[in-house]
Amino acid sequence: MAGGKFDNTVTLAGNFWVQWPEGPLFPANGETIVRVEVWLMQKSTGAIQLTYQTTGFGVGSWRADQVWWPRDPAYPGDHTKFDGTGRFQLGPAMGTAVLITRNGSSQNYFWWSEEVQII
Repeated sequence: MAGGKFDNTVTLAGNFWVQWPEGPLFPANGETIVRVEVWLMQKSTGAIQLTYQTTGFGVGSWRADQVWWPRDPAYPGDHTKFDGTGRFQLGPAMGTAVLITRNGSSQNYFWWSEEVQII
């Protein structure tokens, strides 16, 4: 069974978005990684962002470096630009991720949630 984790810390960028959530990944034998989708939320600020990764997985790692929401509408083809200024602040946040894998003709889903520290 595949699975993953978040790194304990994530980095707050100058625009108050987290760039980029990442962590270790544990694919099962024979599984091909299709996508990692990440939701990062911070209760104290109400901040939320959704990022993902579909290519370039490292050996045993993931990095969700493509913006799903809120993506900057001024750059529709650029999945690395956030819309506006985020609301994340230094401190704790909750990360939830879904890993999609394929093994032969079957598609599998795994998820995990963890508290992370924004630094």
